[in-house]
Amino acid sequence: MSTALVVVALVWLALLLLRAGLAMSYARRQPTDVAELRPGALTVAQAILSGDPLLEARLEANLRALRDQRFIWLIDDDDVEAQRLTRALAARHPEVEVRLESCPLCPDGLNPKVWKLRRASPLATTPYLAVLDDDTLLPAASAAALVAAADRHTVSTGLPQYEDGGDLPSALLAQFVNNSSIFTYLGTARLLAPFTLNGMGYVLRTEALGGLGHFEPIQRELTDDLALATLVRRRGGTIAQSTAPLLVRTAVRDLPHYAQLMHRWHVFALLLLRRQSAPVQLLIAGLHGLPPLLLLAMLGLAALQPGLFAACVVAGVCGLRALVLVAMQQRIFGGVRHRPILSFVSELLQPLHLLHAACSRTIRWRTRRYRVRDTDDFSAV
Repeated sequence: MSTALVVVALVWLALLLLRAGLAMSYARRQPTDVAELRPGALTVAQAILSGDPLLEARLEANLRALRDQRFIWLIDDDDVEAQRLTRALAARHPEVEVRLESCPLCPDGLNPKVWKLRRASPLATTPYLAVLDDDTLLPAASAAALVAAADRHTVSTGLPQYEDGGDLPSALLAQFVNNSSIFTYLGTARLLAPFTLNGMGYVLRTEALGGLGHFEPIQRELTDDLALATLVRRRGGTIAQSTAPLLVRTAVRDLPHYAQLMHRWHVFALLLLRRQSAPVQLLIAGLHGLPPLLLLAMLGLAALQPGLFAACVVAGVCGLRALVLVAMQQRIFGGVRHRPILSFVSELLQPLHLLHAACSRTIRWRTRRYRVRDTDDFSAV
């Protein structure tokens, strides 16, 4: 039993070092001398949906960070609260050019975010268009880095960092994002040309929108980030995975709400995996799916033979894991967002979230619910 525990711990350690090495190697290859973004170069399009108590604060933070750029806010006709707060924000910041675009109700079977982006595409008159989730802050330096990357590629995408709200549900969510984003986005990009993008925030050259059909070809795809990435590659384009930070924060009401968010993200991850070839599926499963299972197996083996040796193995694994995550976050994020116990718990919960996603395909997004059969086969419920 001791041998099995050591073998599991060593395999886990080898994977940790491999994943960290891939991510850090990719990060070292990224340019660091990026010029400031010139005024009026960027239009920020945001599909807005009320229901998050932090919505107004997040939108206003972007107005302050990018006050010399342009904004298009896309709001549903019947979303009275979103209409109210966006009008108030636009009036509060007259120095920023903000266009409020009211959108008719999205038909069933179409992606509500893409439904809105189709309206924003022909309205963008700046050289670049940023598509940004309404809970995400795009710092000016990140905007400049994504614009520079979009000059060399069709689309550039950033790296999510989750801001902890201080309570347990949001802390668990934050640790999941901050544990995995560097490994998932940067480590994978070191081995494979990016085949998806981070839908929380990305930048395109406006001149490229016509070649992508102004989002029209992907309006029936629920996972719009994967759909856009696939469309870009199918039409001969390329995707730049940047280390530029995207600061995300969502109000997480309680643990059931945390579970809903994790369920939605894992459903989307399974849809992404389904679209890949068998070798890519095996690579992703080995790099990103196996480590949490190994941690669970290690704890199970240690529980079957409690004692000083097992405790030392578990403590050593936890300590090495924390050291690697802290070092990577310091290097990539420019600061440490690691909370050791919650980070460890968050990783142990990932197989449960994945099982939930595999068994249940009805997701909730704020006030909406969708039954998902595939990325291009879903309906409102």
